[in-house]
Amino acid sequence: MNRFLNAYTPLGPAIWAYHLEGREALSALYQFTIDFKSEDANIDCQALIGEVCAIELEAQYNSKRYFSGRIVRFSALGKRGKHWLYQAIVSPKLWHASRRSDFKIWQNTTVKDIADEILGKNAIQYDWRLKTDLKTWTYKVQYGETDLDFLTRQLEHEGIYFWFEHSQSGETLVLADHFTTPEPFPQYESIPFYPPDEAREDEDHYWDWHMGREPEPGKLSQSDYDFEKPNSDLSTESTDPRGHLFDQYEIYQYPGNYTETSDGSNYANARLEALQAAQDRIELRGKVRGATPGYRFTLWRHPRQDQNRDLLIVSARYKASDNDYDARADSQGVSFEVRIEAQPADRGYRPLTKSQAPRARGPETATVVGPAGEEIYTDQYGRVKVHFHWDRYGAKDGTDSCWIRVASPWAGSNFGGIQIPRIGQEVIVDYEYGDPDRPLITGRVYNAEQMPPWGLPANKTQSGFLTRSTNGGAPGDGMRDGAGDANALRFEDAKGQEQLWLHAQKDQLTEVENDESKWVGNDRKKEIDRDEFNTIHRDRTEVVDRNEKINVGGWRQEVVNLDETLTVNKNRSRNVVLNEDISIGQSRTKAVSKHEKDSIGRNWSISVGRFKTETIGLAYMQNVGMAKMVNIGIAYNLNVGMTMITNVGKSRSDTIGTTQDIKVGEKYELQVGGGGGGGGGDSSGLAKNIVAPSSSAPGGGGGGSSITMDDTSITLKVGASVLVMKADGSITVNGKQIDVVGEDHIGMESERIDVN
Repeated sequence: MNRFLNAYTPLGPAIWAYHLEGREALSALYQFTIDFKSEDANIDCQALIGEVCAIELEAQYNSKRYFSGRIVRFSALGKRGKHWLYQAIVSPKLWHASRRSDFKIWQNTTVKDIADEILGKNAIQYDWRLKTDLKTWTYKVQYGETDLDFLTRQLEHEGIYFWFEHSQSGETLVLADHFTTPEPFPQYESIPFYPPDEAREDEDHYWDWHMGREPEPGKLSQSDYDFEKPNSDLSTESTDPRGHLFDQYEIYQYPGNYTETSDGSNYANARLEALQAAQDRIELRGKVRGATPGYRFTLWRHPRQDQNRDLLIVSARYKASDNDYDARADSQGVSFEVRIEAQPADRGYRPLTKSQAPRARGPETATVVGPAGEEIYTDQYGRVKVHFHWDRYGAKDGTDSCWIRVASPWAGSNFGGIQIPRIGQEVIVDYEYGDPDRPLITGRVYNAEQMPPWGLPANKTQSGFLTRSTNGGAPGDGMRDGAGDANALRFEDAKGQEQLWLHAQKDQLTEVENDESKWVGNDRKKEIDRDEFNTIHRDRTEVVDRNEKINVGGWRQEVVNLDETLTVNKNRSRNVVLNEDISIGQSRTKAVSKHEKDSIGRNWSISVGRFKTETIGLAYMQNVGMAKMVNIGIAYNLNVGMTMITNVGKSRSDTIGTTQDIKVGEKYELQVGGGGGGGGGDSSGLAKNIVAPSSSAPGGGGGGSSITMDDTSITLKVGASVLVMKADGSITVNGKQIDVVGEDHIGMESERIDVN
């Protein structure tokens, strides 16, 4: 049977179409409602869901026009006459993407890459006809949207529109941009306009025409913010006044979702063109079976010459009927009517941004992630990467998200506070303007695997900070000699037990650029396990109100480059167990107001390079237990103001290398062996000799001299000359030559004088 509407379904000739209505438009899913008749009362509606359905009708010049897609709803409508009625709703296979939603992250990709993945996942046949390259996006998130909503939102933002090409086997999705040149539908390059009174049945044509205008703004402005260029003005605008009263009105959008002004300018132009496109559109109605959105045609024979031009079909509404072969008054015959909306083909097409972007309903949490072996993973801005709890695809290796900025209670130009979230920590993620593409970490929270540093509620009065050494730091509170590798600052606020605890796991560096004051109300204890080094570039004053005790286990060295003054207001005791060395570069003055006592267990040695002067106000006494030796290199001078007494318990020996000169002002007395002098002397003394050394034997004629004294005589001998004085009063002088010389007078007096 030759029919106007030929149906292609899995049911074959068991079902036939008799009516079709539907709407098709650019950047939208079409929907066709097709009514069928069948003699079969038991068609399985469920079995037809998702199957291809195509309606073929004869177009002009023996061409074919198809309305094809997938059955998304199939209904049984009961029986009319001798036939059972059925109805199918047909949409493109892309409709299936509206039944699939997801949470998913795309990184460093283009919208074309995103579309390829979504269309491929949904097994959709498509064809790219772009004329420009697309921007690479760092981060895009499908945030609970259906695949269809997410895809159309991305396409709209980039100014990409789509339509469908139909065939008996199904439909092909075509994606194009503003610079794509539309093609004419085969056999419908030119379509005439005939008014209703001139309508023709044998030629497809339009018979009804409407044109309307409504004001649209003549300017669109937008801006955005890029933290990597915080002072950059990202404002962009597009202007196209159309000469009406409202063409100076402005649409301002923020944020524009771009970081480069060149991208912003492109988006501004696309959005303004999409808004203004309605001003140039017309509506046509007629019998044009080849009218399909996405195709162009040339309108001719319109009574207004300005309307005879190339047009792009933006949308179309169809109504087609075939003979239903029912003997009823309301039975329909063959008919076809289409209503289209079209715009000038040379203006290009821009889709309106109709899709609503999802908005986060509030903050959520995520886990910080990074590469294996790392504990902290960040960039120059202190940003981190996270794995969201809803993410089914992330590898938890630092590739799960974009770099996300971390809020700080204090952030300035190279100053402020910073604590980078570490891998494994749970963080709070909020979103700028609620946009999932613009995450921001605002805080951190504990969980069962990431517990607080101090046990709660037992330590509920404690607050502070506890870090963890990395990499490989051991858990624990880090206290001295305890478990854990950490730096810490803890405040204990329990009444009566208040404490501030500061712990440095390794080194602590304190810098004070001006003054530092410390006050300790009670005791202070400082313990250093190894060395301490203090440098004071000017003065130091230390005041100890009571006692000070310093114990040095090894050696101690003090260096004073200038003067040192030590004042001890009472007593001072110094105990050196072994040796003490004192070295004074120049002079030393020691003043002892009263007494000084030196006690030396064994030897005492004093070395004076040049002079030594001792001044004693009254008396000087030396007690030497055994011997005393004085060695003087050149001269020895002893001055005694009044009396000098030398007591030698036994012997005394004086050795004079050359000359001895003794000068006695009045009297020189030498006592040997007792009282001495006249006959009343003590006879118990022993003989005393004073001998001058000689190279010859005693008594010879050689040199040498001696003085010999005993209790009966004194003998002076010089060489061959001898003088002997005896106790009985006799004097004997013996020599080779005796000269008696009296310069003025020689007197001799005796009872007897013998001269021989």
